[in-house]
Amino acid sequence: MSRRSLSPDTQADIDIRRILDDRNHAGFTVIAGAGSGKTTSLVKALTHVIKSRGDDLRSRGQKVACITYTEIAAREISNELGNDALVHVSTIHSYLWTLARPFQNDIRRWVKCRVETLRETLLAEQAGYSNRVQQKRRDATEARIQRLSEVLPRIEHIDRFTYGTGTVYERGILGHEEVITMVPQLITTKPLFAKLVGQQYPLVFVDESQDTLREVVDCLRHVSLHAHGDFCLGFFGDPMQKIYVRGIGSIPGEEDWVQVKKPQNFRSPQRVLDVINAVRADDDGLHQVTGLPEERQRPGEVNFFVLPADETRSDTLRETRRWLAANSPTGAWTSSSGVDDTKILVIAHRMAARRLGFENLYDIFHTSALLGDAFDEGRAWPLAPFLLTLVPLSKAATTNRSELVSILRRSSPLLRGEGLGSSTMRDRLQVLASGVEELVNILTVGGPGSVEQALLSASRTQLIDLDPRLAYLLAETKTDPVSAGVPAELESTIREFFACDVHELEGYFSYIDQESPYSTHQGVKGAEYPHVLVVLDDEEGKHNQFSYDKLLKITPLSPNDLKREQAGEETTVQRTRRLLYVCASRATEALAIVLYARDVDAALQTLRASGIPGSESARTLRDMSTKGAQHG
Repeated sequence: MSRRSLSPDTQADIDIRRILDDRNHAGFTVIAGAGSGKTTSLVKALTHVIKSRGDDLRSRGQKVACITYTEIAAREISNELGNDALVHVSTIHSYLWTLARPFQNDIRRWVKCRVETLRETLLAEQAGYSNRVQQKRRDATEARIQRLSEVLPRIEHIDRFTYGTGTVYERGILGHEEVITMVPQLITTKPLFAKLVGQQYPLVFVDESQDTLREVVDCLRHVSLHAHGDFCLGFFGDPMQKIYVRGIGSIPGEEDWVQVKKPQNFRSPQRVLDVINAVRADDDGLHQVTGLPEERQRPGEVNFFVLPADETRSDTLRETRRWLAANSPTGAWTSSSGVDDTKILVIAHRMAARRLGFENLYDIFHTSALLGDAFDEGRAWPLAPFLLTLVPLSKAATTNRSELVSILRRSSPLLRGEGLGSSTMRDRLQVLASGVEELVNILTVGGPGSVEQALLSASRTQLIDLDPRLAYLLAETKTDPVSAGVPAELESTIREFFACDVHELEGYFSYIDQESPYSTHQGVKGAEYPHVLVVLDDEEGKHNQFSYDKLLKITPLSPNDLKREQAGEETTVQRTRRLLYVCASRATEALAIVLYARDVDAALQTLRASGIPGSESARTLRDMSTKGAQHG
């Protein structure tokens, strides 16, 4: 039995079991606030199904599906269940692909239609270009049209379609976006498809339901409606923690569905709990209460600061951390205090990039909509050779040489019996040793263009099998870009990447590996840290989807804000409130909120009047310089 399944029941856990035991309920939603143990309730529900219905489901060849948001979460849940084969735990994309994979002919027809539609859309766009459209954009559109035209006849000859991180139609590889678009369409338009899904997985649980795409929710509800009672659909999430624009937020229920609320918070000390309850009060009003046993309850610590939004931001942030280290009961807000367990949350990746020295790299990858999000998540394919092989090789060569061979066994064709024909293993190892030495020198010296130098060197000395897309661009050939799989609009972006200094990768990798103190507001959902410092800075963030100034009523709402509010549409204020709730609720010991403002005195007055517990004692630089300042 897992740790989670053995933990004491909450009322929500009892209610969920009752729902699962009553076959008259076709669906339910669980609203579990931050720190409530949502994953624990999910694991408990799955454990109950395994015990109560496992034998029956196995005899029918059926499984329970548990869909979650990340591979890490999927592994965690699967481990908690002892990797029981009865439960198929996977990400949304992987689950959808599992459903579609046997229907290769349907996939082929969909892909052909998709490519034709994309081509027709571009042709219509091209036909509507005015004289003001720049030649660069015209050329890119023409190149995309040409590529899609070349792809179309190849689709019929693809033996089998597969699922990958990025789409390459002509190779039969479908990426995340295609899978998330295609499968819901197949489910909702093909009755047999929906019926087979329901028969194969009569119970489907969806984790982080608030960030699930509406089309995915709709297609699962479609399966439920057509399963004629022998199907149960459960959504576990919290609309207040919806952080992605495309997420559905609240799940619309059917008449016979049941809503379960889990208000306990097992993470936050009381002062932090007071803050997040105040932030949430103007949304759905769910009031969280501590779930901690009496011996573990503590008051915690909350501090607010208002600082000038000028070029001294980095300096004043350091000064704030020093003040906290000197005045906080915990004293652990800076690395100089001996323990640096502070997580600094910023609104945009660029803010972290600027402080960690990879802003140029950030800007290059964000010129492309195809790579921007992948860069933020650490999965942009041009970076994979460095992330997976070259940087680990260099580190192993300088700090732990015993790891060198194991890394090279995974990466080098020379250790897979390829490349040097009848050469001896000693010869091969000598070639690789020379290659590693050359790589370490390039990564150490750095300089403009060292990214390209490292890739060329690693390929020439056979440390790695170079990605065909990178090999195509490094060779600067124009033989067949379609076969190489490089979208024309990415060529200039990747060539700019080649011209970068490899030293820019150091800060980037420490950031995505969570080794730096920085994270984005959106990137910490589900995590927790002893000390959390939240930076509220609309000006530096430059993110028009969020505005802390509007949330705190420092800046008035725009006419468009008012129009969306009157229409009942999602507003900037609602999105920002959710983001602040997510950030503040990460703290297990102490919370500090730093608001940057052009008019410090006006912002200070407004913040102190906001009603958020602790904000009435907000401090400025003047207050921090006053001796004997008291902590919150």
